[in-house]
Formats: sequence, C-alpha cells, structure tokens
Amino acid sequence: MSWQLTENGVAKKDIQTQYFNIRRVTKWDNNREEEVVIGYRVTNMVTAKIREMDRIGEIIDAVALAGGDLTRISNISFSVEDPSAYYEEVREKAVADARIKAEQLADFAGVKLGKATYISEGTVTPPIVYRQDFYVKAEGAPAVDTSISPGELEISLSVQIAYAIAN
Repeated sequence: MSWQLTENGVAKKDIQTQYFNIRRVTKWDNNREEEVVIGYRVTNMVTAKIREMDRIGEIIDAVALAGGDLTRISNISFSVEDPSAYYEEVREKAVADARIKAEQLADFAGVKLGKATYISEGTVTPPIVYRQDFYVKAEGAPAVDTSISPGELEISLSVQIAYAIAN
C-alpha cells in the first residue's frame, strides 16, 4: 500500500520493499487425484519511515483500511534521525564520569592517577521501544483510531578508559 503512504505524506525515499513473494495456493482434488492450483498468495513487506510523529496513528489506519483484512502492520520502532549531537553530550558526561570513578578508586588504593593510556567507546543500541501487531477490525467491531505513543528514547554509550598510576 505504498500509494496510501505517499498520499499521507510519507516520502518515496522513506518507503522500501523488504520482501516480496508470490506463492501458488493448491488443494487436493479427490476426483482427479491430483493437486490443483486454486490461486496465488502475494506477500509484499514494506518498511516505511514516518517522520510526522503526530500522524502515525492516522497513517497506520489509512494503510490498514486500504489493505483490507489481510493487512498486517508490525515492528513499530522509534529512532532519532541524527543522534550525533546527543552522542557528543553523552560522550562528554561518560568521560567525566569515568575520570571521577578512576580518581576515587586511585584514592582508595592510596595512589595517584596518571594520564589515560587507553580509551575505547562502544555505542549501546536500545531495544525496540514498542512492538505491536495491528489487525484490521473484525466485522461489527467499532472503529477505533490507532493511538501510538513514541515515549522517550535513551541514547547511551559505554566508555572504557585505563589510566596509568603516577609516582
């Protein structure tokens, strides 16, 4: 339903086919004693990046309505477009925190902290914040607008610093 996504303001560059498959559907015919093709099942899995946070539920509803009963919407997750500014802030705090802890350990051990001899950084990928499968409403069920809450994302990284012991 990528046309439904673009009609709702999702840019073409933010829509990508992840998986596409056409499979025969067969059934056994007892009279002919053979399997006969009764149709084909098409699976088209698409990933879309929705940038308008306040319209997520509305867009999901439009796609589900356009796709019909066999539409499945899953694996909703949230991310920051460019986290580099956040990483700079987190990195500064992590290095300062590592220095404070190293100085405290050195003080407990009765030694003085020297220069850093090793520094390593690793980013921590947060888990998917939200996962829900949405199914089109059953006949007779009242229509309900889809409510999606992005909440907050935590950006973190780990810093390892080894210090020399000063004389």
